[in-house]
Amino acid sequence: MISFNPKTLYQRFLDAHKGKLHFAAHSHHFWPDVTREAQLAYWDDCARLSDEKWDKIFGEVIPQTQKYIATILDLKDHEQIALAPNTHELSARLLSLFLGRSELRILTTSSEFHSWRRQFLRLSELSQIKVHEVSTQNLLAHRSQFLTEIKNQLALNYDLIFISQVFFDSGLALTDEELKDLINHAPATTLFVVDGYHGFAALPTSLSQFEGRLFYLGGGYKYAQAGEGVGFMVVPKGDWRPSYTGWFAEYGDLTRPAGSQVGYTQNAMAFMGATQDPSGFYRFNATWKLFDELSLDMNHIHQYVRDLQGHFLAHLPESFLEQWQLTPLYHQDLSYHGHFLTFEAFDVQAAMKLQDKLKQADVLIDRRGARLRFGFGLYQDKSDVIELCLCLKKLA
Repeated sequence: MISFNPKTLYQRFLDAHKGKLHFAAHSHHFWPDVTREAQLAYWDDCARLSDEKWDKIFGEVIPQTQKYIATILDLKDHEQIALAPNTHELSARLLSLFLGRSELRILTTSSEFHSWRRQFLRLSELSQIKVHEVSTQNLLAHRSQFLTEIKNQLALNYDLIFISQVFFDSGLALTDEELKDLINHAPATTLFVVDGYHGFAALPTSLSQFEGRLFYLGGGYKYAQAGEGVGFMVVPKGDWRPSYTGWFAEYGDLTRPAGSQVGYTQNAMAFMGATQDPSGFYRFNATWKLFDELSLDMNHIHQYVRDLQGHFLAHLPESFLEQWQLTPLYHQDLSYHGHFLTFEAFDVQAAMKLQDKLKQADVLIDRRGARLRFGFGLYQDKSDVIELCLCLKKLA
């Protein structure tokens, strides 16, 4: 149990949204007030240290970010976490491992986020790259069939599998045990990649059992509450030499003679790029230092959000679903879900109309096609949920 109202940590964002109900924590989670102080601390370090700031960033700030990520994900080796401005940059570097191959076979699903889906669609235009999508259309009703289809496909020796921990268009989640089962069915030669952006810092996740086998992508923009600029990838140990590379990948050994083989560090930094704005790492560290001081761990945060979701479902007016012809895309067992709940409208136009009506009523959610997503976070409490449900009842 959380012994205080966590809304008190978010006064600046709440004041800026006064009179509004922000139920899009899964899209852009509010930041704790301490992140403003962290942003200023970065500016002050730049003024005080100038070029020498990189010694502090690489010597203190980045290792602390890696350690917090490792704690959240129950990892033993924080040095196997690569950082970048966003996860797509890391994804591109990962794909560049296959550059020059005469054939590349990729297994994925129909519910991957736009950046990867767009990338795969573009790659599939190349004759030597084959992309197979397993449909998630019946995942809610036929979960075991979906998982069986993934396992059957894995037996066909794909070079890479890319799958979400929590699917962005529904909120449906894979459990640690289901991921373990899929990994066990994948050949050792298959690179197993999980998009964990909607799971990281939301669902209690233990990757220690997958260390050395799994690539895991996440970042600070959503539940980690640090904003932009904090993308990361958990990397198995290995002699990785991505073709798409930056000078950070050899940071600390920049004296290699000209003409020699391009060098890489012997840890996750082999996947890092080049100069970036590191202020996000300051914000991330400030958020999780605060949570440490308050003894707010992943189990506490997750249970708090689960209680809000349960309160929402207990008071959700059935008349609202009937009036707007909405189909819930969630189990009553919320253990199969991330931190947002999804409803599907009759079509895109109906979803757009409802989202606009909610916005006029000062209720902020987001939409993916015909699907409306309601997200929950620490900056809400049960009174906000009741107010939301009363608003939905009025719209009915």
